[in-house]
Amino acid sequence: MKKNQPKTWTLLATTLIASQVLLSTPLAFAQDSTTSETVATTSTTNQETSQSTDQAEKIQVNAVALGNALTKEQQDYTLNKLGIKGETPIYTTNGTDLMNYIPDGGFNQEWAVYSSVRMQTLAEGKGINVDIATPENITKITAAQYQNAALTAGITDAQLTIASAVPIDGSGALAGVYKIVEESGGIINKDRVEVAQDEMNVLSSITEENKDKEGYSDEALNAAQEQAKAELATKTKDGQKLTKEEIQQTVETALKDHGLADIMTTDQVSELTSLMSDMKDKNIFEDFVNELDLTETKKQIEEKSKGLWVQIKNFFSGLWDSITSMFE
Repeated sequence: MKKNQPKTWTLLATTLIASQVLLSTPLAFAQDSTTSETVATTSTTNQETSQSTDQAEKIQVNAVALGNALTKEQQDYTLNKLGIKGETPIYTTNGTDLMNYIPDGGFNQEWAVYSSVRMQTLAEGKGINVDIATPENITKITAAQYQNAALTAGITDAQLTIASAVPIDGSGALAGVYKIVEESGGIINKDRVEVAQDEMNVLSSITEENKDKEGYSDEALNAAQEQAKAELATKTKDGQKLTKEEIQQTVETALKDHGLADIMTTDQVSELTSLMSDMKDKNIFEDFVNELDLTETKKQIEEKSKGLWVQIKNFFSGLWDSITSMFE
């Protein structure tokens, strides 16, 4: 979007994958294309029961939402970047859609939308895959940030390809996702959308503040965020009561595991802790229990911890060998 750019937090809030997708049956997305900037996760969906005892067949989606401001030439360019080669439903995203799907975004009917999205579904269990097909034109939101917000928003298995014909922050594609979902019979969960939008804001702000610090990377921050969410969901599944202290400790451990403990400020850690507390208050971790295979996640966390102690042991063993060799 180019006209009447909103505040930074609003732009971040309107990022593509902040869309919560809850269909009458779970909607599974999967990976397909390869682009310059790609982030993937292999989150495994768990059985999600509906009010009916029979689980209905998953809805399949392969559709595109184009920004309304694109010229015919720009549309052709964008469709090519999104990998459209045959018959695919194509919708148009405009200012009215932004107002409808993101009521707190500060948008109006005249808003010009440029960033576009393709959404596809394939096999269950493929995880979330985000391809930014035009990284030179998506100037603000990173693939890792899109991916992390997708998990919070409730997308489990998705191929999401984003493109723009002009340099833009990349936030306009969110309304396109909403439109595709609803055209496919989906329902948007407003609570999870709100938290996912906040998450995009927090993570993007932290990346902006730390971008020049040695050892920092947006990928590491988003990986730590994903780890913390998985650990808190696992603890929720185990019946543990998540206090603010417990949440902060989990956040700090995740940051340490990804080499960010000495880079993050106290305020930034507090922001992440508050974000996680909001997720707890809105029962998002309980949702994760139904959506993710937390048994496997728990095993991975335990193995990671075990590996950490092995590294520590090997370090001190090597240090002792060096000292004794000096005397020899």
